[in-house]
Amino acid sequence: MPGDRPRTSVGTAAVVVIVGGGPRGTGVLERILAHESVNADPIPIDIHVVDPYPAGAGRIWRGRQAPLLWMNSTTADVTMFTDETTAVTGPVLPGPTLAEWVAEHSAELAEFPEIAAEVPMITPSSFASRSLQSRYLNWVFQTAVDSAPAHVDVRVHRRSVVDIVNVGEIQTVHLDDGVVIEATAVLLAQGHPDALAAPRETALTSFASEHELTYVGPGYTADLDADVIPEREPVLIAGLGLAFIDWMVLLAESRGGVFERGEDGTLTYTPSGREPLLYAGSRRGVPYHSKISYSIADARPPLPRFFTADLVPGDGPLDFRNDIWPLASKELAGAHYHELFASHPDRTVGTWEEFDTEFASLAWGSSRLQELVENAVPKPEDRIDLERLNRPLGGERYDGLAEVQSRINEYISADVARRSDPYFSADAAVFSALLSTYMTVGELLRRGRIPAESVAKDVEGWLHSFFSFIASGPPPERLEQLIALNEAGIVQFLGPDSAFSTEIDPATGAGIFVARSASHTDIVAANTLVEARLPVASISASGDSLLRTLHGRGEAVELRATVDSSAKLAVDGTSRILDQDNTAHPRRFAAGPWVAGHNWSAAFPRPRTNAGFFRHNDALAAEILGAARL
Repeated sequence: MPGDRPRTSVGTAAVVVIVGGGPRGTGVLERILAHESVNADPIPIDIHVVDPYPAGAGRIWRGRQAPLLWMNSTTADVTMFTDETTAVTGPVLPGPTLAEWVAEHSAELAEFPEIAAEVPMITPSSFASRSLQSRYLNWVFQTAVDSAPAHVDVRVHRRSVVDIVNVGEIQTVHLDDGVVIEATAVLLAQGHPDALAAPRETALTSFASEHELTYVGPGYTADLDADVIPEREPVLIAGLGLAFIDWMVLLAESRGGVFERGEDGTLTYTPSGREPLLYAGSRRGVPYHSKISYSIADARPPLPRFFTADLVPGDGPLDFRNDIWPLASKELAGAHYHELFASHPDRTVGTWEEFDTEFASLAWGSSRLQELVENAVPKPEDRIDLERLNRPLGGERYDGLAEVQSRINEYISADVARRSDPYFSADAAVFSALLSTYMTVGELLRRGRIPAESVAKDVEGWLHSFFSFIASGPPPERLEQLIALNEAGIVQFLGPDSAFSTEIDPATGAGIFVARSASHTDIVAANTLVEARLPVASISASGDSLLRTLHGRGEAVELRATVDSSAKLAVDGTSRILDQDNTAHPRRFAAGPWVAGHNWSAAFPRPRTNAGFFRHNDALAAEILGAARL
């Protein structure tokens, strides 16, 4: 599949260019080929996939990563193939989950030195390395290409797209090697582009340089150099999400420390002496909730019930807090109580039918609903509290850092235990309800019912943060390791509402990084600050020159809630890119996590859940094919 000029001229064929060959680009390609496999009246189609990284895995999931960097989904919960539950218009073409694929290809996979030790240990409940996942994604891409019908030609260009220019109804796609592709439809699917440094990050970089300090700004951990972090010195880490987990691994176990599990199952850590002393904090002050390790499918309630696009009244713009979140909250609570009655009736009073009849008729937040719950669920710990779920340490105060350690260590230990115990299976029901809620929000976005400002502030901001904290956390073993590192003195927690800043000693003029928490008065100072987070999404300041160019010409606009929040690409309900006049380009599309409102269909899909990833890709494939035929 050479990267030369396309041999098929416009007029004799449709020409589709997919910019980005990672999971999203691969998923849409697979759906395009699935649609064309049953096309009774085909025309020649050329498809060009452009990505400087290997097609399938792309940049973020490329194979050359530290083997200790894991996925945060089990191998049984990762698939790139539609199944019998998937509601799509194109053909359903089943294929193996990651777990099934590894089992089928274990002999050949074991020949790769970087994953040879991992492959024999993989089970359906394992959390695979990203390096192993890359091989699955590369295989999925090649399998899709091999399935292409005779009238479709797929070519891969290991290059970058630097510009796309409208020439009548054609778009000329300019690659960084001078090749120009004349396209009738273009999909932007770059995944997670970098962003140029924000003013705050530029200021911190300058401060660090001036005072001979070390500052590591936001980025994708596999792209950053952990060797710049000094040994045996205090280091401030801003963030306790998944990026923090990666840093924790790279600065502890990757430096020679050893985790060992005792006969009682407790994990301990023996330092190598090369680790820094990490002081980590965030707004919530605690890491994301552990992934649930028992069967989620066993606790799946009937969904959706209270929050569907058709149940939201009217057809005009919606207010997230007044119109959407009450219905979504009732969906989450209804799932919680359904599972509690179904699997733990000894902790409820009366029958589910009696409870549900009244629960279904009551408005969320009403005093009568609260009374109903209190009467039917005697123990407060068995009731769902969404605010407490979101901010588990909200309002707590501590005497100092020592008390913070014991409180957060206790919290994480309880969370790991809870998420592995089916006694709390209502948590799994809420997880499923969150996925359902996200899908309904996606449908409301497609119908144009959520205003752009609310998409940026409420959907991309608050809802995505809530979802990630509850449902997209690390493997349980990672949190056990975090506890062990805390007990070994390698990681110290700063507490909730942590803030990071710079200070200058007025006497000496020396600069320093400092961390404070609103929950206590202790202050921590260090010569090193690491921002453990992804870059804040931006189109106008994207690290991708193509996006900056399109934005500069007014052919792409960004949605942003505040000056400091993520700015994502604006599209209409069919994923067509909007310009500065709010006009949708008829043949230019975008999809992925940096596109406003697209988190509802994020990779990777779980099998047999009618995943939004497949439904979105299938609808997008149909739109692209329709647009590509001039």
